[in-house]
Amino acid sequence: MSQGGSDNDTTSSDSLLMEKFAQSGGQSAPDSASPLTWSDTIYSTSPSKSQRTLPRLTTRYRQPWRHSVSTAAADVPSQTVREFKPSRQRMRLFIKAIYRWAITAILCGLLATCLGVFGNLLKMSVSQIKLFNALIVLLSLFLGNNLSSTLREFALMFRWRLLASKYRSLQEFDLIMSCDSLRKVIGLFRAAHTPGRLFFRLNRTQCLCALWLGINICLQVLVALLGLTYSLGTSKHPGVKFGHLSVANLTQINDVWSADNPDFAAQLGSANSYGIQGQDYLFVNGPVPGQTGPWVFGKPSTPTVYGNGAKWDSMTYAFQDSNPTNVDITLISHRTVTIEAHCAPLELVDVSDLEAKSLGDDTGTETIQYRDERGALRFLDLPPGEPGAMTYVGVLGATCGPRCTQVMALQNASSPHIPKASFYTCNSTLYPVEGVQDYLFPGTNQTESTFQIHDEQARIVAGAVGWSISGIRFTQQGHDDNTTGLAYEVSRYTLSSYWSPNSASSAYWVEQRLMEYAIEAVAAMDYNGPQQNVTGWYPVLAQSVTVEWVWAGAILALVPVLQLLASVGIIIWSNTAIIRDESALSTARLLRPVVEGLGGKGCLLSGEEIAHMFPGVKVKYGWREPEDLTFRNEIDDTRTVRHVDILQEQDGYSTQGPMPAGFYDGEPSDREDDEDDDDDYDYNDNHMKCNLLKCEKTGSRYRYDRLARRRRGGKRRMSI
Repeated sequence: MSQGGSDNDTTSSDSLLMEKFAQSGGQSAPDSASPLTWSDTIYSTSPSKSQRTLPRLTTRYRQPWRHSVSTAAADVPSQTVREFKPSRQRMRLFIKAIYRWAITAILCGLLATCLGVFGNLLKMSVSQIKLFNALIVLLSLFLGNNLSSTLREFALMFRWRLLASKYRSLQEFDLIMSCDSLRKVIGLFRAAHTPGRLFFRLNRTQCLCALWLGINICLQVLVALLGLTYSLGTSKHPGVKFGHLSVANLTQINDVWSADNPDFAAQLGSANSYGIQGQDYLFVNGPVPGQTGPWVFGKPSTPTVYGNGAKWDSMTYAFQDSNPTNVDITLISHRTVTIEAHCAPLELVDVSDLEAKSLGDDTGTETIQYRDERGALRFLDLPPGEPGAMTYVGVLGATCGPRCTQVMALQNASSPHIPKASFYTCNSTLYPVEGVQDYLFPGTNQTESTFQIHDEQARIVAGAVGWSISGIRFTQQGHDDNTTGLAYEVSRYTLSSYWSPNSASSAYWVEQRLMEYAIEAVAAMDYNGPQQNVTGWYPVLAQSVTVEWVWAGAILALVPVLQLLASVGIIIWSNTAIIRDESALSTARLLRPVVEGLGGKGCLLSGEEIAHMFPGVKVKYGWREPEDLTFRNEIDDTRTVRHVDILQEQDGYSTQGPMPAGFYDGEPSDREDDEDDDDDYDYNDNHMKCNLLKCEKTGSRYRYDRLARRRRGGKRRMSI
């Protein structure tokens, strides 16, 4: 072989290649292709040694458009040969679809989890609201993008089945090639209309377009409708914020109109007045809400008292803390106070004075004789009262306990509803305020006494029903020199009022009225009494998520179901045709027979303009059988190499069925034919030197085949 520098009519690049080839001794490297052959541009499909060491996880599940030659086919005619296996393509389609469906299912599951977790929160802080909004927006975006990309990939894989179904105009063919765009699908719906047919009578292509548009729109609308299945609103539970707030000043009992530091008598009258203010408050069965769970809104206009036990053996009030800037926002605090009372009936010895006063003989006082708990005879002077009225006597200086007050109750006789008078003695105890420790913070001057009702004030509140607003006191005289007098105040209530029923009373009834009056006084002090500034937690409005699970669950379940149905349809219908790579190079290689009619012109023509250049041409996606198929079938049918191409209707190919499994490659060009012929001639010439007679027939056939190939037209075809 001569050196490249001796050829004067070659280009400079060819000279350099030939010089390098000559310097190597005229031999190419054993592991590389010759630089002068067309195979120099095709890379080997067998993995290198370094590639074999890589994990097979990345190469095991290839894309559906990857058609590699199986390892069983060790000898293939060319490095460009690819093998189509419907079962392998179906499996790759299945893996691709399941992978995409799993992503959708996971995203829907995460959305359901997000709605469930935040929907179960009774209240959310500002940071939680921001986190919820961010998660919902991101997951919805990911879900929408995953659905869009999945449907685009499905369209790119299904288009080959649609292109292979029948012959179409170049305009339809071009629109189907771009069917990953919904705008192109709408254009295909219009372009595929059958001329002379009513607009509502759709053909198969239009039905597929409408179905595909419906699936895309339905999935996107479902994702958008998910935002309507939940709402952010004001929570039923308040949030809390640490800062300055106002609470009731319980260190003294006075109203907002009285002077500061009132005396003992004034505090007695204020306690009785507070009890009257609270008689319209709300009473409900306990326990007190918001003590162990989340905070609960209070009722600023109507404080609530909670009864304990089936018979309301005691009553509890929870103080309410209000927002410093909006007093209408209150919460039930953890500070609670409880009242408890026990009554016992006493024997009335002489009630003649009461009966005389009931007949109109009013001497200014009523004196009753009764026996106390120890059986000792006692005398009690009371102001006159109407028949049947209830009189409460608050004993000053009672010895029943440091926070206890003795209260006596007398009901006059009034025929016929109250046949005889009754008399009761009661011990009413107001317990210390509980939960104060939760409001003691370091760095503040707050102590337990800041929130506590002191013992003296507790005794005043416990006997509030028996104190007189006028401050008039009575003294019980001792029966003999060994007994001391008893100071007391009297409060009488008119007949048929809530505190003086028009029926015979009982010890239980009196207990309930004593506890109600005392706890109402505490509630009125918290609501209308003097306030003091402290540091603690005050209520603020919070938000919560309300999820309509009927609709949210239906949407989150319907999206994966629709995608799964679309995936099954794609796997079934797309597998009958060879799925090709969507790259521009692969598409350009396939469309070469279509655009080669333009020659060297039309480099800036649009797809629509190119289609108008060939108005009568109809093409389809199909395959060609090799020209020497009959001869090959006689030898080895498994070595048949077919050709994937764009078929024109005038080529005479009828409607083809599913693409057969096997090897696929292009038809060789004239240059490849000549090179193959030269190699065959050199090989046969060596054999003819050994046995000329044996090779004579072979040489004649060779010259005939070579002449036939050269006479064959120069029709350009492509390979996959």
